[in-house]
Amino acid sequence: MKRLLTTVALLATFAIAPAHAQSLDQLLKQVQSGSLQKSKAAVDLENRYRATNAGAKAGILNTLKAERATLEARSDALEAQYAANDLELEQIRTGREAALGDLKDLFGAVQQVVGEAEATFDTSIISAQFPDRGANFDAITQKVSNQANDLVTAGEIESVWREIFNEMVQQGKVAKFNTTVATASGQKETQDVVRVGVFNLIGDGKFLTYGKGGVAELPRQPGGRFMSQAGDLFSATGASVDFALDPTQGRLLDAAVESPSLKERIDQGGTVGYIILGVGLFAALIALYKIFTLFGVAAAVNKQAKNPDSPSTKNPLGRVLKAVQDNPSNDHEAMELRLSEAIMKETPKLTSWLMFLKIVSVVAPLAGLLGTVLGMITTFQSITLFGAGDPRLMAGGISQALVTTVCGLVVAIPIVLLHTAAASKAKRVEEILEEQSAGMVARQIEG
Repeated sequence: MKRLLTTVALLATFAIAPAHAQSLDQLLKQVQSGSLQKSKAAVDLENRYRATNAGAKAGILNTLKAERATLEARSDALEAQYAANDLELEQIRTGREAALGDLKDLFGAVQQVVGEAEATFDTSIISAQFPDRGANFDAITQKVSNQANDLVTAGEIESVWREIFNEMVQQGKVAKFNTTVATASGQKETQDVVRVGVFNLIGDGKFLTYGKGGVAELPRQPGGRFMSQAGDLFSATGASVDFALDPTQGRLLDAAVESPSLKERIDQGGTVGYIILGVGLFAALIALYKIFTLFGVAAAVNKQAKNPDSPSTKNPLGRVLKAVQDNPSNDHEAMELRLSEAIMKETPKLTSWLMFLKIVSVVAPLAGLLGTVLGMITTFQSITLFGAGDPRLMAGGISQALVTTVCGLVVAIPIVLLHTAAASKAKRVEEILEEQSAGMVARQIEG
């Protein structure tokens, strides 16, 4: 009897306790502190039970037992009714499945096609032009998956086919339409957009992308050649234009976007790369100036060779001839020495800066190798800190390290060619001086 009373009191406590507006935190504190108090109704019930005599207690107990028996009988009846309803529902389902027959296979195929179409439409840029074309697909999916009492209709199945056929047709079209575009600055603008099949979206001469958030500008655009083609396509009025398609639906475009520009490549070389390119530019200017001046000297020397009797001090050959005329001598050996001396005075002027060009052509690759070694050291330090789990980290570091080697080769190759051209022209002028000097000595001996 005492156990039954305690049970009834606890049930009354948990049944009436929610009526008190106490929070879960307060309840948790009461449980943790062991101070969970009985409700007022339970306390009143216990007090009333203790205050009654033995006969009255027996009456209360019998009343509670009768209520429990009544509730148990009701519970058994409800369980029996639930079992009967469940059996009847299973019979209805079985009859429905039998009535559907071959339609089950049809609905299974429709469900598969609808699922594939939804996945395709979610990523297709054609949805930017037709944003609501799969609006009824969810309802069709619920019907064919037995989640709704209604059966899918022939019209709904035909709507799926029409949307799939429209997808096929639009894949081969270049269309212009108006839609909302999220710009790179974060603002949304309504503008004209050109769609190239399922490959690319162009808006105002810029490449766009399509996702769950709608149409948006690429934060970073590809190289100038692609931008020029995009501008030509956007402004085209019917004439055919050249345009580079992205058959991978975005992957090649992402690779083109991530490809660094020439300036970014140079920036990757760091201080060493800037030094190499700066020295190379200076050497190239010197080489071009030297070649230009040597061509002028060669032309003046050739002109002087045709008129040796009137030497001019404005060209090397004229100065050599002038030195002999100013110091006439019948001694052949003295004339040869005087000519050799005059030629030796002219040689440094002809070969000036050639050694500098040769040094630059040799040092530039070595400086590039130095920059590569420094870059590899930095790369290995990054691997030590962050590990080698990300191959893009290693590839990016090695790529940056090799930029300086490329800079060194870019400088060395043209400087070697320019040095060769300048040295050849200077050598040719020297040969003309020696030929004319030998001719003067020969004429002196013959005279």
